[in-house]
Amino acid sequence: MDRAAFECVQLDPASYFRQLPYLWRLSPQGSADAPPALPTVPTAPDWWWLEESLTALLRAWWEQLPAQIGQDVAGFNIVPRGEGEGAFSALSVLCSQIDGVMLLVDDRAVRGGTPSEVMAGRGWRDRIMGWWQRDFCGLGAEGPAAAARMAVAEARLRGVLSPADLGIAEVRCEGGGRLALPGLALHL
Repeated sequence: MDRAAFECVQLDPASYFRQLPYLWRLSPQGSADAPPALPTVPTAPDWWWLEESLTALLRAWWEQLPAQIGQDVAGFNIVPRGEGEGAFSALSVLCSQIDGVMLLVDDRAVRGGTPSEVMAGRGWRDRIMGWWQRDFCGLGAEGPAAAARMAVAEARLRGVLSPADLGIAEVRCEGGGRLALPGLALHL
């Protein structure tokens, strides 16, 4: 039943993601394993689709995740596929009860780092050991969409040509358990 709901791709990503039965799943430590193959949505065919996918996931996390994990942090990294060297090496997406939705982008692949005024112009706030950080806590319910827009924009500004050139890595929940992201239009 779940698999059929995930396979029904529509032309409008916003309505598609709203109709999915779930976008993420956390199986706590000690619980029965999740099904061997969770259903997944297709890889985003374009940037608009990816932004809607990220918005839907981050909105669900912002609303639901703190009740599931308490003070812990959950997250994943958006990474380039393949071996190519470039200015994009990782963008971390995190969510916690305290900080809400947060993004971190690895800027160490840029020789000397991207100038502070450039990163501030893109919306980044703090530089921490080669990474730029931005939290969206102060935006409330608008934070997840703003974070999704910023994540997609940053990937594009760093030379990623298509969502097909991206994948995810290090899907994690600080408190343990198995975190799955079947509704995210990027894959391991």
